[in-house]
Amino acid sequence: MNRALGMTFAFAYLVLCFATLTYWLPHFFAANFQLMPELSYRYVTATGLPFGVLLVTTVARQSFKGFFSITMFFQVFTAAALLYAALYAFYYPAQANFFCAAHLFICASGIGWNLYHHRKELERYHRTAAVAGA
Repeated sequence: MNRALGMTFAFAYLVLCFATLTYWLPHFFAANFQLMPELSYRYVTATGLPFGVLLVTTVARQSFKGFFSITMFFQVFTAAALLYAALYAFYYPAQANFFCAAHLFICASGIGWNLYHHRKELERYHRTAAVAGA
């Protein structure tokens, strides 16, 4: 049951990732076609790319686990809540800058954390497979 629940949530992360990247990004660029892209907290957050990459790394890491990780769920939930708050306060720069910076920080630290642990879990998987094959 735990493995089925973990796979269900991993699939839900994957669907959410593709929904973010295929729906939000084209709509964002279509609505802001006349504006030049800028490297600011608000613009980078509003593209949805950091959140999409966080979801991809979460799916990759969850795929090796045989159980549902509540830590990864809270990682994604916190990033999504901060993204919502940033978009809600988007036209009030004093609040939006804080929420956007916090969202980007959570995404960057989550991506780094997930990639590091995914690499370790992948090495552990290969070691186990080599021992089982020998």
